[in-house]
Amino acid sequence: MTSKSLDCGKIWIEYKNRVSCYIFSHVSNKEDAQDLLSSVFTKIVQSSSDYRGDPNHISSFVYRITRNLIIDYYRGKKNHNELQETIEAASVVDDDFFRQETLDYLAKSLALLPEFERDIIILHYYKNLSLHKVADQMQISYERIKLAHRRAIKFLKMNLRILIYKRSSR
Repeated sequence: MTSKSLDCGKIWIEYKNRVSCYIFSHVSNKEDAQDLLSSVFTKIVQSSSDYRGDPNHISSFVYRITRNLIIDYYRGKKNHNELQETIEAASVVDDDFFRQETLDYLAKSLALLPEFERDIIILHYYKNLSLHKVADQMQISYERIKLAHRRAIKFLKMNLRILIYKRSSR
């Protein structure tokens, strides 16, 4: 494919909100998150001539660029704990992340979590609180929050795989 086969404007319109939500769920600093959002789409434009896949299935390409830029961001910050949390969370999500079905599956999976673990996930990813701040807010030790977070992520990862597998088996 050539760069002419990818419509970067269409990609922007289709993926801006999803990429933005994904970035804001991993980066608490609003200005940094906005910079990363710009960087993602700049990188998409720059890399569009290298894209060899089907232009109708671009979500993997967009997701890979987004994930790599977030990892680079944390490497630059040299904040190992936050980087580890981000990498663990990113592994939950595969190339189907940007599809609406996966978001539906995630909502179903979240509903199955115990309330304590669901609260941790919501505070951390939707309210953009670090695990340290979640621990402070819930008045629970950081180690207990970290363990519950890891357990919740493991459950979500497993449940999402099962739901996606069931969907693909139909």
